[in-house]
Amino acid sequence: MMKRDNVTSMMKRVTIYLCGVLLVSLGIVLCKKCSLGISPVSCIPYVLEDCLPFSFGTLTIFFHLVNIVLQMILLRRFLNARLLLQVPLALLFGRVIDGFQRIVVFNNTLALNQWIALALSIFFTALGMVCMISMNLIQNPPDGLVRVISQKTGKELGKIKIGYDILCVAAAVIIGLLTSGKIRGMGAATILSALLVGRTVTWIKQAIARIKQ
Repeated sequence: MMKRDNVTSMMKRVTIYLCGVLLVSLGIVLCKKCSLGISPVSCIPYVLEDCLPFSFGTLTIFFHLVNIVLQMILLRRFLNARLLLQVPLALLFGRVIDGFQRIVVFNNTLALNQWIALALSIFFTALGMVCMISMNLIQNPPDGLVRVISQKTGKELGKIKIGYDILCVAAAVIIGLLTSGKIRGMGAATILSALLVGRTVTWIKQAIARIKQ
């Protein structure tokens, strides 16, 4: 009976976790398609899509794999199971993102639609993050790198996350200038995603805690 309960519990956790992956991927695609800019963590794949013959989802995979390799280098662990499990997660994220890109269609020339898409993007991304984090299974590669840097430097996780986002935006700006001579992907969505996703995660967690009481 105990083993069956453990299997059932794990299946529930995996299901919730995968729902989180779907929600985060949907949030990323909505942010990309709202035409108000792109979130900091996605800005590098977004800019590279213009100059490389790969889809946004595939470039997201490459970006996540770089984050995994950097974690391995910092931790000096190249055959660590928890790190290696991030590889299939990166592949899943990329494929799901490309799937949603084909499915999600709306008129993004209307300002109302743009802002609704951005609001939904922030909410879905935050809700997906709550689903993934609360299940404590596999860490999203960019978040994993932020956590590793925080552990190695002894600095607060939130401050490292801010620095990471700034570095991603700076890299995207440089890539855009070098490849097309202009800055791409920066806008209201970049700023609002950076400011509001974390706060929305906190709000959702507090709402869930109140419901459970």
